[in-house]
Amino acid sequence: MLGFRKLCATLCIELSLWVAGVQGFQSHKFKVGGLSSAPFQAPSPNTQASHVLSLTRQASGISRSAGYVQSLRKGNEVNGVYGVAPLTSVEEGTVFLTGVEFGTESFQAVVDTGSSDTWLAGKGFQCVNVTTGADEPESDCLFASTYTIEPPFKQIPDVNFNITYGDGEFLTGIFGIEPVTIAGITVKNQQVAVVDFAAWFGDGVSSGLIGFAFPSITSQYAGTNPALDTITNIPYNPVFTNMYEEGHVAPLFSLAIERSSLMSGTVPGGLLAIGGLPPVIFSPIFASAPFQLLTMNDADAPAPVPQYQFYTITTNGFYYEGSEHTHWSLPDFPNPFGPPTNSSQVQVIVDSGTTLIYLPTGIADAINALFDPPAIYSDDEGAYVVDCSAKAPEFGIRIGAETFFINPEDLFLDNGDGTCISGVDDAGDSLSILGDVFLKNVLAVFDVGASEMRFAAREFY
Repeated sequence: MLGFRKLCATLCIELSLWVAGVQGFQSHKFKVGGLSSAPFQAPSPNTQASHVLSLTRQASGISRSAGYVQSLRKGNEVNGVYGVAPLTSVEEGTVFLTGVEFGTESFQAVVDTGSSDTWLAGKGFQCVNVTTGADEPESDCLFASTYTIEPPFKQIPDVNFNITYGDGEFLTGIFGIEPVTIAGITVKNQQVAVVDFAAWFGDGVSSGLIGFAFPSITSQYAGTNPALDTITNIPYNPVFTNMYEEGHVAPLFSLAIERSSLMSGTVPGGLLAIGGLPPVIFSPIFASAPFQLLTMNDADAPAPVPQYQFYTITTNGFYYEGSEHTHWSLPDFPNPFGPPTNSSQVQVIVDSGTTLIYLPTGIADAINALFDPPAIYSDDEGAYVVDCSAKAPEFGIRIGAETFFINPEDLFLDNGDGTCISGVDDAGDSLSILGDVFLKNVLAVFDVGASEMRFAAREFY
């Protein structure tokens, strides 16, 4: 069975959510309205970066990532100088690794656009069983290597690192200030976490994680005892935020995932460019869409607080045979982002840590029925199963004035038993996501400064 598990950080707190522009609290846990985060500068130019992170794939039996997005999708509650560097993708292509230096030590770490902390497993950390909490050998957590605390690392007093993931994995540890280097770009005084207690399903290659999301979802808490942590985190600047605030890079990064077959060993997975674009071939025509905010607040709070931010946009619809007849009504709209302004629009999270495209039930059903022979939904798989030799439908996603078509090759994921998983899945009553099936066909630009995403076509490359 092909694994599509995506690990996602969660603060596990009881919160009510608000949709901007809609009166009152809503029944769904998570909502996104028309509110967009304010840009702090004009869009950065689409120029090539001088340092690029190379993505590479590593064979593994589990699909995993360490963002918040899939935890939300499953309904869990949640607590001028350019740089480019190589990334490595492991576990079915949903996790990407790159080199990172803490001080003078070098490691491989997951690059995650859905979380914000940068952390490594510390030497002598305690590994425990995710299910039982029982002590296990350090090797069972499958970190490739561990970090030794030594100067110039300076521990930050009276705070702790505490993060829990959607499948039950969790990490705690300490915070400190340390020089961090990625793609030749060094932040001299970067706040980082060192894990001393871990319930973790490792990949045997990575030693930690680099979060590229917003300061609001960092996992720092007051005090030195994680068992006493409250729901209130203490935000700080992640490494990418410091990179652009200190003037090392323009406030954007971009991602180009390659269409490579998963094989034994290491194979190319793509490029992530910091501060510019990677050296890949793409259409000169870009489509753009503004970021939207997921807003949430404590039930006792008087006003919504835009606390967690994701790379969320609104599509202008989808292209497939019969798409003009796919409609849904407000009571039946199966998406916690709230209803679109019309039946051609769906709000989605763009997430490199999710394998498939997740869409509202009506759309997913319609697209999968167009495979010849049709893809059939399997409760056991939690996805649509299709004959690997079937003919794929023509399917495109409209963003702005452009339609980005999905290469038929990306709509089949080998299930390992003679069948394939469809690249389009049912979001059900949860989040719609544009995952790697979509991202393999575009150059995706995350322009934080302009608070927008831009896409250029790369299909059939």
